[in-house]
Amino acid sequence: MHRALFLLLSLWLTGSLSLEAETVSASFDADTYYFTQTYNTARTSSNSGTFHVGMHSLNSDPTYDGHFNFAGIEFSNLSGLSTTGSKFLQLNLKDFKTPRAIVPGYLGPPLYDYPTTGSFQLAVVALGAAFSESETATLSTWYQDNLFSMSRIAEVNLTQAGLVQINVTSTVNGWISNPTTNFGFGLVGLTSTPLATTARFYSSEAAGNLGPVLVPEPAVGSLLACGFALALANRRRRRS
Repeated sequence: MHRALFLLLSLWLTGSLSLEAETVSASFDADTYYFTQTYNTARTSSNSGTFHVGMHSLNSDPTYDGHFNFAGIEFSNLSGLSTTGSKFLQLNLKDFKTPRAIVPGYLGPPLYDYPTTGSFQLAVVALGAAFSESETATLSTWYQDNLFSMSRIAEVNLTQAGLVQINVTSTVNGWISNPTTNFGFGLVGLTSTPLATTARFYSSEAAGNLGPVLVPEPAVGSLLACGFALALANRRRRRS
């Protein structure tokens, strides 16, 4: 019997048998581009395997005044999670959309490079209202009340493409306890080098399941059960 138990433990330790709770994929992710010099707006939230997060530089630089992207990520079904253990928002950074130097006399659309290394500071908040409302909202109301004025869950310095994990335990636990407050995460840039860099993340539409997910830690009960099984197996082995 103890041999079967050791086999079970070996499978768990090698990852063949996981006791970790399942990850939760995003039910929605999109971005909004907001442009305003005279409070006229133009927005887009179309995805093609990525969503974009840009720097919020409103009224801080005359060259880029009023240009920014922000993204919304929703996890509508949290029924598989409990308030036990930590939860992490996992993002997959594709690259940094970086503006090229402006050539005097050039009148065409902006030109960009897409390096996999860069410098971008990302802010994550819990949105105060549904992301879809931002599509028709004015800058002076919805954005201030439900994005910029919200307490930041985290500020993360992005320097290289790849997986990014952000601890969102308190926020997600609050949503589990009170689902009516779950409007998802808002992502916006704080600083970047060069200015007006945009961080591009894989969306849920990307092939290969590269989109945002919530990653929980193993359940405490599962870890205790494994520890008990291991102790029992060792005890039986010593007796044999």
